Amino acid sequence: MILGPNGSGKTTILEGVGFFAFGRFQSVRGDFSAVSRGEEAGTLEAEIFVDGGKKHSRIAITRSQNIVKIEENRIPSSKIIGFIKAVFFNPETVNLVFGSPQLRRRELDLVIAQSEKNYVEDLLRYKNILKQRNNLLRRISLKLAKKDELGFWDNELAREASAIIKARTKLIAKINRGISEVHGRLSERESKLKTKYIPSTDYERFGEALVASYDQDLKEGNTAVGPHRDDFEFVEANVALRDQASRGEQRIAAVSYKLRTMSYLEEATGEKAVMILDDVFSELDSQHREAVAKVLGENQTFISSTDDRAMPESLRRRAKEIVLE
Repeated sequence: MILGPNGSGKTTILEGVGFFAFGRFQSVRGDFSAVSRGEEAGTLEAEIFVDGGKKHSRIAITRSQNIVKIEENRIPSSKIIGFIKAVFFNPETVNLVFGSPQLRRRELDLVIAQSEKNYVEDLLRYKNILKQRNNLLRRISLKLAKKDELGFWDNELAREASAIIKARTKLIAKINRGISEVHGRLSERESKLKTKYIPSTDYERFGEALVASYDQDLKEGNTAVGPHRDDFEFVEANVALRDQASRGEQRIAAVSYKLRTMSYLEEATGEKAVMILDDVFSELDSQHREAVAKVLGENQTFISSTDDRAMPESLRRRAKEIVLE
């Protein structure tokens, strides 16, 4: 439990833990933004104790790049993703149900990247091809290239999209096998909560969809359909929570999703996930604070708050307190 006033560094500490799971800070645009003013670099170090052994990792964050080592071996910065397994809560992600589609896509991708070794490479290849296609669209609009040059990039985009869609829909199915049970325990009632993937197009006919959206794509200089435009929603009794549920009910659904992803990561990898809760309990009422505390289990958990009175008593009794001035 990390306590301290706003600006004392609580979030930086928690995000430093999360860096070893996600490969980046979550609430700043660039990782270097977390480095102290006037410094040319910052360093993160972690010792991970798992399966009776110990692993050490060190990350140097500079303006131009992140330099990552596991033990003494330098690795590409993307390879640090999943070094530990973690689930990250902050006030933004508690608003997962009614937040932006980009936030929900990122949530799916962060979980898959920790549990499937090649997923980051799949995403990077897709994003690179998407960038090339969008650049070509702009060149065509300026009459610097021809429309028939798109065929190659359309085929490449469709090929790379298939792996992403397969991984995301697989995760959604896994999440749905337990999310209603978690949600029922938090809301103290019978629950039928599910998540539903919302594709931006019919991927069985993705190539045709790209052709059909050509005029719109050319006008906007961007690709209108694909995994980068997909979404998912929370549904109970065939009703989308984004439209019908109260703000409090939406937040509990988001917390249920996070807790279910925690157990999924353990199922998929055999490792317990670290829980990171950055000023989350202040967003919940007292009843739901205690409910969340009960289902956290024995996973290692980092919690920040400006006020320990927002913490459930059951957590305060067994927490180690670190107070920041």
